[in-house]
Amino acid sequence: MLQKTWCIANPSTTNHELIANLDYACGHVNCSQIQQGSLCFYPDSHMHHASFAMNLYYQAMGRHKSHCNFTNSGLVSSTDPSTSSCTYESGGALADNETRGTWCVPKPTTSDAMLQEIINFACNHVDCSPIHDVSGPCFNPTTRINHASFAMNLYYQGTGRRESSCDFSQTGLIVTDDPSYGDCKYEYHE
Repeated sequence: MLQKTWCIANPSTTNHELIANLDYACGHVNCSQIQQGSLCFYPDSHMHHASFAMNLYYQAMGRHKSHCNFTNSGLVSSTDPSTSSCTYESGGALADNETRGTWCVPKPTTSDAMLQEIINFACNHVDCSPIHDVSGPCFNPTTRINHASFAMNLYYQGTGRRESSCDFSQTGLIVTDDPSYGDCKYEYHE
C-alpha cells in the first residue's frame, strides 16, 4: 500500500498569505467543512482553515507536488494532520514521488499552550537561539507555531529522524518538503 499524503501550510506562513491560500483553494473546492458550525471549524485559526482548504485542493487536483506549493507556502505531509473532530481527506500517495528528505512540524490545529510546551521541551535538548534571539534568522514571524516548528525539527533531526521523535503528544507531522524560508534554514541530517 502506498503512503498517503496531505498538504498543509508551512508554519512560517503569514496570515495574509494564509488568507490568500484559503481564498484560492475555496474558489476551486467546497470548503463548507470549515464554515462556522461545521466539525472542522475549530480551531478557528487561519493556519488550520488554510491548511484544510489547501489539502482539499491538493487532493482534488491529484496530489501533485505543484498543487501543494501555494507560492512556496505549502508542505506535503506524510503524517495525517486530522484530529479527533476533523478529518483531513487523503486519496493516496504523492503523484510525483520525489521525496528527498523529512522534517518535523506541528499540526495546524495545535493549541498555543501545547506549542509552548513543545518549545520548552525541545529547547531543553537543542540550541534554540535562532528563534530566541531577536536578531536570529528564524525569530520572525514571531508566532508560537513558527517557533515550535523550528524547535521540533531540531529535536527530530538531532535524534536520528525517528518517527517517535516527531510525535510530541500526537501534534507532530513529518513533512517531505523543506520548511526553510528566507535566511531561516531548517536542519536536515541524512
